[in-house]
Amino acid sequence: IAVSVAQAMLPPLLRPLRRAPFLRRLSTSSPPSSIAIVGSGPAAFYTADALLDSLSPPPAVHLFERLPVPFGLVRYGVAPDHPDVKKVGERFNEVMGREGCRWFGGVEVGKDVTVEELRRRYSAVVLACGAQNERRVGVEGENLRGVFSSLQFVSWYNGHPDFRDLPISLANTHRAVVVGNGNVSLDVARILSCDPARTASTDIADYAQEALAAKKVEEVVVVGRRGPVHAPWTAKELREILMKNKGCVPSFEAGQVRA
Repeated sequence: IAVSVAQAMLPPLLRPLRRAPFLRRLSTSSPPSSIAIVGSGPAAFYTADALLDSLSPPPAVHLFERLPVPFGLVRYGVAPDHPDVKKVGERFNEVMGREGCRWFGGVEVGKDVTVEELRRRYSAVVLACGAQNERRVGVEGENLRGVFSSLQFVSWYNGHPDFRDLPISLANTHRAVVVGNGNVSLDVARILSCDPARTASTDIADYAQEALAAKKVEEVVVVGRRGPVHAPWTAKELREILMKNKGCVPSFEAGQVRA
């Protein structure tokens, strides 16, 4: 399995809206009475919270989400063995409970409702839907069987409904290659190399836990353009994969680490 680090792009549906004049400047002298927020991930909830705090009287804030559940990256992008990071969802629950804030799940903007319709019905519209598509690297072989982007792989083990049926099998895989050396890359490498018991008590998807329990991965190779001295991972993430993964033995190529 080769897992490539992906940088997402704005979905094609919304690309023309980058230059559209529907994002209006909010005036405190004449505050908007209602605001629509497309998306319900961290950016959406922080925006909703700030709007409810800063405008008087507080506007009606409605969040529209394509998926049946909220929280975006907190739910589908954070590694399952990082429950402390996911606790921010408790704060988002508080925001949803504030007067004037409502959340609508299963509503796809561009399909169930258009941006123009939102513009006609709300004083302002905020796009906080995030980046939904990975950017292909453009290297030979990236479309071969067994090659997945980090967006796909992370979403798969987190139970994202769009990725749960990916043909990921670890039962006959002895070496996994992770292209990229940022924090997401280390998340992927840690999940692939850790003892399945580490994730058994987390909220990892059941099918992913079963696949990890059956895995035969003996080596995980993290490939970066530059050496570990210049890697964008944080010390915390590196320390976690080296110290908390039982049986994990780090190995760097000679000359890449300063004395």
